[in-house]
Amino acid sequence: MIEKLTEEQEAQLEVYKDKWIKIGLECKPCDLEECKKYAKMAYEAAGLTFPDKVFHAKNPVEAAEIAKREGCESDNPVSDMMYGSHDAGWLSFYDYIYEVLGVKEVEPLLGLINLAKHCGWWAAYDECVIFQDRHIDLKLNEDGRLHNEDGPAVTYAGGFKVYAIDGVRLKEQIVMAPETLTVEDINAEQDMDIRSIMIERHGWHKFLKVINATCVDERENHTEGTLEALYETEDFGNRLVVTCPTGRVFTMGVPQEVVSCESAQYWLGNDEKQNFNVIGRT
Repeated sequence: MIEKLTEEQEAQLEVYKDKWIKIGLECKPCDLEECKKYAKMAYEAAGLTFPDKVFHAKNPVEAAEIAKREGCESDNPVSDMMYGSHDAGWLSFYDYIYEVLGVKEVEPLLGLINLAKHCGWWAAYDECVIFQDRHIDLKLNEDGRLHNEDGPAVTYAGGFKVYAIDGVRLKEQIVMAPETLTVEDINAEQDMDIRSIMIERHGWHKFLKVINATCVDERENHTEGTLEALYETEDFGNRLVVTCPTGRVFTMGVPQEVVSCESAQYWLGNDEKQNFNVIGRT
């Protein structure tokens, strides 16, 4: 039983983390021959026979269409898919303890571990196996979450795209045509994270006007050179709207007990003693 890692083994943790992050983010097409070899290992490790029919799809949509055509799908073909290179999170652990710590009990997983190095998502059926290419482009924010405010965050060959901002998956309209969003669209959205992004993309200052928010205070901030207005809304709390000297307009949420522009600035700057008259939270 391994109770403590050696210094050399601990040093390899970072190596394997970087190795598998790279695998998970890889954008190359799948290597079909390597995929077949390692998928066969995975089937045999599970006591199953590798099927004769092998298909190659460009993206998850095409793979689901193949499954449906071949009569392999369940009610939701996407739920049948395994994540290949995107299983890097858990496969990295077993790769490490097998190669660095020498834990032989991991051997039944070697097919999956090696398949992840050559394949995107894939589906294993009795009748057939469907391999998919990995994405051809990937956009992430500094936190490593899917993020692109100007286009798809994930792009696959064949035209399949995923839109996301700060890790939240969105409809194409929200990213590519936010000016077409209506208040009805926003209010109909039940997911609060998505709704918040919709409002940000639509523009809080425009949104507040459309919903007839009540202006409870306004002022010209000579220190910052900004124009400020504090609005009260029924469903979205209080919002401080600030127009910068450059003409840029942005808004920030404040508690309902904050009822003046000045106190909103102090709250946003985490300045309980009100020593400074600056906005500190954007």
